[in-house]
Amino acid sequence: MTTNLADALGVALGGLAQKRGLIPRLPDGDRLLADAAVWLTGEYPDAVRSTHQRTLPGGEATLAVDLHPAVAPLVLTAADEGRVTASAVTGVAGPGYHRFVGRILERLASELAIDWTEGDGATAFVDRPGAETLYLGWLGPQLARARAGVRRGERSVPLGMPVGTRVATEAGIATVMGPRDEAWLDAAIADPRVALEMTPWWADATDAAYLLNRALVLMWLEVRWRTPAMEGEADLFDEIHRLLSRAYPLDPGLPYPWHAWTELTALRGIDDPMARQAAARAAHEPEPDPPVGYRRDPVTISHEGWTLEISGSYAERRSAEEWWGGGAGRSITLAATTTGTAEGRPMSAGAFIEQFAADLGPDAINHRAGEILGRARLMTDASSGVEVGILEGYAAVSGSGAAIRIEFDDPPDWQWAIDTWRSLAPG
Repeated sequence: MTTNLADALGVALGGLAQKRGLIPRLPDGDRLLADAAVWLTGEYPDAVRSTHQRTLPGGEATLAVDLHPAVAPLVLTAADEGRVTASAVTGVAGPGYHRFVGRILERLASELAIDWTEGDGATAFVDRPGAETLYLGWLGPQLARARAGVRRGERSVPLGMPVGTRVATEAGIATVMGPRDEAWLDAAIADPRVALEMTPWWADATDAAYLLNRALVLMWLEVRWRTPAMEGEADLFDEIHRLLSRAYPLDPGLPYPWHAWTELTALRGIDDPMARQAAARAAHEPEPDPPVGYRRDPVTISHEGWTLEISGSYAERRSAEEWWGGGAGRSITLAATTTGTAEGRPMSAGAFIEQFAADLGPDAINHRAGEILGRARLMTDASSGVEVGILEGYAAVSGSGAAIRIEFDDPPDWQWAIDTWRSLAPG
């Protein structure tokens, strides 16, 4: 099938696994994808950031392969009867990434005996000129939509940004390579190749520009600009330093983020020749405005139709059921769902509150903001040996409800907890 270039550019293939081995047998779905994960991490150790395999209800296995921080993972599925699919969104990362995914799937088919028989092979395995044409065809409508938002007076209009998080910037446009202003957008509309500077992986080669851009995407989107504290944060800092350290000898003339690089190595406690080189260069370079990193400022997260503004420094975890974020003695857990009645109509906000928040007691705090109804209670919990403050709260509109739990170590933070609960809004 062919993707709608106005919305997404990507790869979608289907096929059949073949029997293999000295005694030919068809591998089950879990085995096939486990073999795929081993092969991918062995063949592409510098590109594969992580793999995550699980079994879906019904027995189908799925493997998510994180290949670039600008886009969602490549997803492979496999069923025990041999049915295999591959899907990846590639547009945001660029034609180099699109071609890279095609090469991976071509080699994977040969290595694991998969016949790709369905989908748009011409798009998946396109040549270089074709990949550029596809990318520019995707980019044009994205630029037009962004300009329409800016002309309506919107700020921080996302252009190819990951879903689920909205960043704050004074600029008109937010891209994975940093903010851009209206003048840049107008120039890019006139000539889409101007927009190639927001394309992390333009060329087929994994050269210095590719390494630098990969690091910049991570710095803009993922780094919390504080000392690494949560699982995986130190590894992220190390990954960025490694990418920049590899890029510099290949092309010292590229515009490296000297100040952000120096800040990152100081926070991580890295002291090696490249860290000292970055610090020396930063001392003689003007500081950029704004500094690299969206998460220096608050961000707005969305979960199941609800939005919440949080500190950009918060660590986060997501699942289908809950979003969690926290740091510095504060944490928030959010769950939300669509709601309905037995007759199939949307449940009213009042009915949701009465059903789920009825046991909050006589000291519960009520809240109304337009169509939003809410109820919450404050309490303390010393079961862990240390007393912490807790807010349990609910918010609802017609057809949707949210539950939130906020924990805080510092007693004066009770007002912050109430304000955070009250800021829940449908989005």
